[in-house]
Amino acid sequence: MSPTIIPGCLAALGAPPDGGLPGLLSRTTLERFEVLQTPGLWGHDPAENAYWLAAEGPAPPPAASRRLLEAIEQVIAGAERLVDIASLEPFASGEFAAAIRRGLARAAHRGQPLTVRIMYGRHRFVKQTDADFEDSIRDLTTALPADCGLRLHACRMETSNDQKRPSWNHAKIVAADGREAIVGGHNLWHDDYLAFAPVHDLSARFTGPAAHEAHAFLDRLWDWVARERAAPSAIGSMTLSGWSRGSIEAGDVVASVPLPAAAPGPIEALAVGRLGTGVLADARIATIGSAVAASAFRQARSTIRLSQMDFGFHWDSVNYWADDVVVALADVLTAPDRSVDVFLVLSEPGAKTAAGGPYSFGTTFADIDAKMRAAIGARPLTGRLHRAALRFSESGDRWRYGDLELKIINHAKLWMVDDRAFHVGSDNIYPHNLQEFGYVVESEPLAREVLADYWEPAWRFSGRGS
Repeated sequence: MSPTIIPGCLAALGAPPDGGLPGLLSRTTLERFEVLQTPGLWGHDPAENAYWLAAEGPAPPPAASRRLLEAIEQVIAGAERLVDIASLEPFASGEFAAAIRRGLARAAHRGQPLTVRIMYGRHRFVKQTDADFEDSIRDLTTALPADCGLRLHACRMETSNDQKRPSWNHAKIVAADGREAIVGGHNLWHDDYLAFAPVHDLSARFTGPAAHEAHAFLDRLWDWVARERAAPSAIGSMTLSGWSRGSIEAGDVVASVPLPAAAPGPIEALAVGRLGTGVLADARIATIGSAVAASAFRQARSTIRLSQMDFGFHWDSVNYWADDVVVALADVLTAPDRSVDVFLVLSEPGAKTAAGGPYSFGTTFADIDAKMRAAIGARPLTGRLHRAALRFSESGDRWRYGDLELKIINHAKLWMVDDRAFHVGSDNIYPHNLQEFGYVVESEPLAREVLADYWEPAWRFSGRGS
């Protein structure tokens, strides 16, 4: 079946048929696709702790988590020209750092020149220092021979520290050679994902020309770094570090690396990036993500499925909403020519990790219901809204260990329309001002894979409480 949802999104945004914005709104293709979800413990008793704790110390990660770590190592190890890594502070830790370290050592073993760029978003909620940053680079390069051809460039950055419009990188990317890219919601944090009460998250491995778009998106951020270094702005800030010939060195900037073009693949995709504040002057770039989602939702004929951390952004006792998404859903739920079921799976309000890291800003189901009723107004409903907090077992609504009891966290950023087009990336559905990247994929066979591997167990367990 020919794609219709991706072309419909581009038309609704007034963009040319190819999108016209490399790394931000660009039509592309895939050769292969693999779902990468963690922890994958569907049907697991949340009071049973063998998934992380063995008799004599930490247990091996669950199979799904091991697969994510293996994929990170494999993508990096296969690189011959360029490795791009992007994440959010804190810096890569534990098994995530080990997977990166092994991948870099395997790639460096070839002895040929290899550029590695690492981009961390720096934000006000994590207190890490430039010394910590340097230590993290030293840790990732500890297995590299001094005479290898690898050179690493790393940056921690925020493009805007304006209290009203803060902005930093929130994209999660591991990409190599314009050939493969892991993109999604996973940060590189051991304790959040591989210890007690792991975060539920979703990424995917994309193979084919689409991987070029991940590099193109990061080229724009590294171009900002070059400009910021040459002429520091009043609102941005950054720290650079690097590694070469066995030593930590002053950071340098590589804005882009030429890569060979890949042959087109059989699977249609749309790369969607968001730049927030400070990178480009065009304010429209800041809202591409929600505009694409709203355009896709308006095309729904039967179902819209969303798995998200939050639907609204609750801050200082006020809920903020992506109004274009809310209006699109209200219009679809009242469309007289169809009946659309909208499903929401969210973190429970107030969900936090064992260390206290927040994975819900506090918007409640009652808040969502009130917002949607206001948007619908007096129009008669033709569809139905279903919403549930994430669950993963037949019984038990909390992780438990001794006297500890924690709510279940959802950090996925999935949406799917009519079980044929879906989004995987870092961009949350609620309003914000960060740098993000993801893909919309239009393929019924791949949508069925995502449904079977991820959505169906998620809704089977979560929907019992809806």
